[in-house]
Amino acid sequence: METGSIKMLLYNAKKILKEAGIQEYALDAELFMMKAVGMDRIHIITEGDKMLTEEQLEYFNRCVNRRLKNEPTAYIIGSREFMGLDFYVENGVLIPRPDTEILVERVIEEAKKRNGKALVAEVGAGTGCISISIAKYTNAVCRCTDINPTAVKLARKNAELNNVSDRAFFYDGDIFKGLPENGKYDIIVSNPPYINKADMETLMPDVKDYEPSNALFGGDDGMDFYRKIASDGFELLNAGGGIFFEIGYDEAEGVSEILINNGYTDIEVLKDLSGLDRVVSAYRRK
Repeated sequence: METGSIKMLLYNAKKILKEAGIQEYALDAELFMMKAVGMDRIHIITEGDKMLTEEQLEYFNRCVNRRLKNEPTAYIIGSREFMGLDFYVENGVLIPRPDTEILVERVIEEAKKRNGKALVAEVGAGTGCISISIAKYTNAVCRCTDINPTAVKLARKNAELNNVSDRAFFYDGDIFKGLPENGKYDIIVSNPPYINKADMETLMPDVKDYEPSNALFGGDDGMDFYRKIASDGFELLNAGGGIFFEIGYDEAEGVSEILINNGYTDIEVLKDLSGLDRVVSAYRRK
């Protein structure tokens, strides 16, 4: 696109993205513009006649072209909002999803019941959005693992960004390996890889071609990580401690059965805003 005003460039970008079949073409174009000119959404609207500099135009065009190749917007602009907080995002680390807020809100509710003294273990930290949000909105201490060193570094960076690096700690390790030894936890939380083999083939291009498959694929039936976390996590939970999982829309029955078989009780399933099963929780009662 040639140089022009914010208003004109936005109009053209939205048109191009829409014609390419990008679902959230308008929002994406606005996010690219906000990043390019360093303004919030209100100002790119009220100052629509402002002309972009050559450098700003180059950045904006580069963003649009990357999105035309189905690269996720969060990777392009390097950030994502989650639970009202900002998080750095980079290639190789799973992008936070709005549906995961259901899981976080449930754990926050649980942590607040424990008089601000909850010790939380998270498996699969990613950007750190789950534990950082829990630490931000409660007094809980969170210890988190991820097998991806890039994710661990990014999560630590996000903890500093959101001023909770004194209560949200991130460790390299698979499942519970890497956590401080002899820890007993009040809460275990995880949004593990849970997409099964068949569904991996049907993912949208911006997910399948760009996001890390090891943060998505949960084995042939999608249940591999639930089995491992539920089994190993039981002995790490204090009596009365709770375990909380994000699940796929059709996995409530399977995950509930895994939890029951590992000695957990009080199974509860929560739905997301679309009415789909999204969270399963359970407790260790003895």
